[in-house]
Amino acid sequence: MNEIIANIHIHTTYSDGSRLHTEIAEDAIKSGVDVLFFTDHNIYIKGIGGYFSNSDGRVLMIMSEEIHDQNASPQKNHLLALGVGESFSRFADNRQALIDKIHSVGGLSFIAHPYDPALLAFNEADISWEDWSVKGFTGIELWNGFSELKVRVKKKSSAYFYAFFPNFLPLSPPKRTLKMWDDLLKKGSKIVAIGGSDAHAIHFSAGPLKRVVFPYHYHFKTINNHIFLKDQLSGDDLLDRKSILCALRKGNSFIANDLIKPSKGFRFYISNKNYQIPMGESHCFEKKLMLKVILPHTADCIIFKNGSQYHHSSGKNDIEIEVSAAGIYRVECYKKFLGRKRGWIFSNPIYIE
Repeated sequence: MNEIIANIHIHTTYSDGSRLHTEIAEDAIKSGVDVLFFTDHNIYIKGIGGYFSNSDGRVLMIMSEEIHDQNASPQKNHLLALGVGESFSRFADNRQALIDKIHSVGGLSFIAHPYDPALLAFNEADISWEDWSVKGFTGIELWNGFSELKVRVKKKSSAYFYAFFPNFLPLSPPKRTLKMWDDLLKKGSKIVAIGGSDAHAIHFSAGPLKRVVFPYHYHFKTINNHIFLKDQLSGDDLLDRKSILCALRKGNSFIANDLIKPSKGFRFYISNKNYQIPMGESHCFEKKLMLKVILPHTADCIIFKNGSQYHHSSGKNDIEIEVSAAGIYRVECYKKFLGRKRGWIFSNPIYIE
């Protein structure tokens, strides 16, 4: 399997970001990111997607869209439409129709920042997802880099601190969002988790204080999606785009905060002596199935089964335990960084039926 790095949920000057696509792509290449998903608000940008190359390398730009009903107040229920070929913002007021339309053209639908509380100190409204009547969506944005600021900050002074010392964020996906995900999984649906930068690179000023809050290059070294493909990227943008969307749809991926430690090389699978079941896949329970976790660095590792802790180990690179029963298995890894234990890796589940 070939592991690539994708950064999802990026805004440009076409909505409320602060740089153009190619300028952002240059930062991504320097950071070692392979794929960018651009998701400007209620607009699909044509004629820009595909591979962008310079003397340092290349990155695949996949045009996508973040859609919400602009007539609603507050404007909750944001949906990421990944890999679509046109704007579907005209369906924003009917979220089920929107999800169905995205899937009809081979796109993926992810509920954006499911828990996004109000930030009263800056008059920012709660824009969490509320319409849980919808069905058939691909997954949820488990970890949103920009929304986490709203989760952690209670006072303006805290916001200023993180603006000038951004490496003290992110900490982990909100516990409320993790519970949402487990509750959805226990209902029997396959719900893929992704990490989103929600990158804007906002230019902030307060008197003499001026700062770009969370610049693009910061996002590219923090919350990324590591996706497993059968083959290496070919350089054919249409072929590679199809392969990436297929892997994301299945959940053949994990989320990592690569600021803490590079996470390339993480593996989580269930196997017997003949084959391996990777993240995102299903298999019928049988005797002598073994669950295996391989870490590129030692960490505090928790294995969850059906939303409850199943196994916990610390200071190891390799973990191997027997699977005792059917269930939904996933992994969370934590490491200490800048004096605090922080979320490092969050796997997608393996479904043992």
